[in-house]
Amino acid sequence: MHPGVKYELQELEKLISSGDQTIRDEKQRIVLRDAVKQEVERIKQTFIHEVFSFEDERHLERYIQYHQQALIRLMDKAALFINSENLTDQQRKQFYGLCYSGLEGLLLFVERHFAKYFDQDAKAPMGYIDIARKEARTNIRKLQKACATKEIDQRLVDLFLYILKKIVDSKPDQGITYRKVMYAKEVQKELFRLIEREAQVQDWNEELRQIMYYMNYNSVKVLTYHAHYISSLLDQSETRAEKIEKLSFVLKKINQSQVKPGIRYNQNGIPLKDQLNVYIIEEIDYQERLQQLNSGSSDKSSDSFLPGFKLKFEASVSQLAYLLRVFVETKFILNNNLSQVLHFLVRYVITKRSEAISYGSFRSKFYSVETGTKASVRSMLVSMIQHIDRA
Repeated sequence: MHPGVKYELQELEKLISSGDQTIRDEKQRIVLRDAVKQEVERIKQTFIHEVFSFEDERHLERYIQYHQQALIRLMDKAALFINSENLTDQQRKQFYGLCYSGLEGLLLFVERHFAKYFDQDAKAPMGYIDIARKEARTNIRKLQKACATKEIDQRLVDLFLYILKKIVDSKPDQGITYRKVMYAKEVQKELFRLIEREAQVQDWNEELRQIMYYMNYNSVKVLTYHAHYISSLLDQSETRAEKIEKLSFVLKKINQSQVKPGIRYNQNGIPLKDQLNVYIIEEIDYQERLQQLNSGSSDKSSDSFLPGFKLKFEASVSQLAYLLRVFVETKFILNNNLSQVLHFLVRYVITKRSEAISYGSFRSKFYSVETGTKASVRSMLVSMIQHIDRA
C-alpha cells in the first residue's frame, strides 16, 4: 500500500478473494453478490466525501490514482479467473463476473467524477482493451469498405488504419494505456462522422488531412507522408514562383486548421502543426533563395540608400510580424511578393530588443501567431485610434 494514503478497497478485495473458495449454493452466491454491490456503493460515497478532506490537490491526485491502479489490478485478476480454462465451476465464474462488473462501474465512476486526476497514461484493464480491440477490428473492415468506393490516397487510409491496428495487434504485456485507447476511439469517431456527410465532401484527401491536424496526429509517419505530398505538389509546378505560392497556400491551410484541445498521438512529440510549419517554411526559404540566385537582378543601388540607417520600432519582432500580416491581409500593403517585403524589413528595421532580425524567424512569426501577440497588437492599434480621437 502507498504510505500516507488510506486504502478503501480492502473489504472489496477480501470479497473477491472469497470467490477462490467453492460456492456451496445459490444462497451463498446471492449473499456475496449483494455484498459486492453494497461495498461498491460505499466506496463511491467514500470517494466523494474524501475529496473535501484533502488540503491540497497533490494529495488528492495521489489518492485517486492509487485507487485507480488498484482497481485495474483487481479487474485484471477477476478477468483471469473468468477466462481461465482451468476454472470449470460456472457459479464461481458468475461470481467473478459480478465482481468484474462492480469494479468496472467503480473505475468508470472515478474516471467520470475525478477526470482531472485520472491517470490517462496508466495501463488500461485487459477487459477494457479487449472491448476496444473488438471495436477496432470491426471498424477497420467498415472503413476499408467505405474508402474502397472513393478516390482516396491509399497512404492516407493506411495512416489512419495504422492507429487502429496498433490496438488490434497489441500484446497483453505491452501495457496499452487509456490515452492510446481513447485516441483510437476519437479517430474512429471523426472518420465515421466524415463518412456520414459524404454528400458534402468534395476532396476526401483534404478532409482526411484536416482530421490529421484536428487530432494532432504527430507521428513521424505523418510527417513523411507530408514530405511526399509536398514534393508531388512542387513537381506539378512549372515555375519557382508557382512553387512558392503552392507552399504558402498549404501552410495557410495548416495554420488555419482547428486542433482538438488536449489531444495528440505522441504525448512526448512536437505538435503536428509545429512540425509542418518548420518543414514548409524551410522549403519556402529554399525555393526563394533559388529564385534570387536565378534572377541575378538584385538592386545594388539600394546599398547606397542612407548607409547604416534602420527604422526602429517599439514593437517586438512577433508584434511587428503580425502587424505586417494584418497590413497584407487587409490590402493596406499592396506588394504581391511577400518575400521581398520580408527581406526589406529584416534589412532596414530593428526593434527595441533586437538589433538584427533573422529572416527565418521573422517569416515563422508572420505565419504562426500566438494569442498573446494578437491581443498586444490590437491594444497598440486601439491606442493609436485613441490618439487620433484626441488630436
